[in-house]
Amino acid sequence: MQWKLLINNIYYMLSNFSLQLSDEYKEHHIFEELEEMKNLYEGLSERSSYFLATGTRTIINYESHYFLSIYGTLDSIKTLLEIGRINDAIVLVRKIFDDILTEIYLDVTLKDKYNVFESFYVEEVQQWLDSSFRIPKLKKILKILETSPKTKDLYPYFGWNTYLEHNRQLLDDSVHSNSYSKVLYNCNTVYLGERKVRMLKNISIILNQLMMIHVSFIFHLNPEYLAASDYMDYMEMSMTPPEGSEEWIANFAQDAFDRYIKLNAQLADYIKNTCCLQIL
Repeated sequence: MQWKLLINNIYYMLSNFSLQLSDEYKEHHIFEELEEMKNLYEGLSERSSYFLATGTRTIINYESHYFLSIYGTLDSIKTLLEIGRINDAIVLVRKIFDDILTEIYLDVTLKDKYNVFESFYVEEVQQWLDSSFRIPKLKKILKILETSPKTKDLYPYFGWNTYLEHNRQLLDDSVHSNSYSKVLYNCNTVYLGERKVRMLKNISIILNQLMMIHVSFIFHLNPEYLAASDYMDYMEMSMTPPEGSEEWIANFAQDAFDRYIKLNAQLADYIKNTCCLQIL
């Protein structure tokens, strides 16, 4: 009877542990930012589905599903943060880091190597689609982006060897639980004072940096994914599109430019000067 009573008391104590999440934590701007990021990738997934991925054997543009996958990861990060599983959320931020660089690498490889007179598809990308090719290590991907004719002028705008490398190391620390604090950040019933809010700030900074990179490369490499639908809508209705409407920018794309690129004046000028869209 005593053991049974003890077990019941322990169960009662465990079941009454409350989440140690302050109001400042629950109202942090990261949650709104994650929704904005999800809206971006939802728009990208929908718009990219209208275009073929030249250089592959697929009928459906694989990038549509890729963007949808990033949308799902962002949604998972938000869910984990809402219940205080901070370290698990950081592990998924690390995943998004790799996902973004992989998407850019695949796109650049297609554009650099596709030659209809030699082959209808690019072998590396098709093998990846067939699950028989491993994506190169980070250093090789960055070298390709640095030297590709498609991206060599855009590449220097980002601190690949400074803050991005530092942030990646921070994310790796969470993946491998390289300190006791990383373990504690996943214990949502443990009181950590202001440290949990500071971690939300760090996550916000890293995600916004990643969004700046990805949105910039999409503007540079695939502006059609960011175009307004007006031109195609008129064509589908057999009507003459308004003059210049093929250069109109989608609302979600303009929002993304304002949010992730505009504050970097030099980068914003470069994107505006090289992109065919009428960016405000």
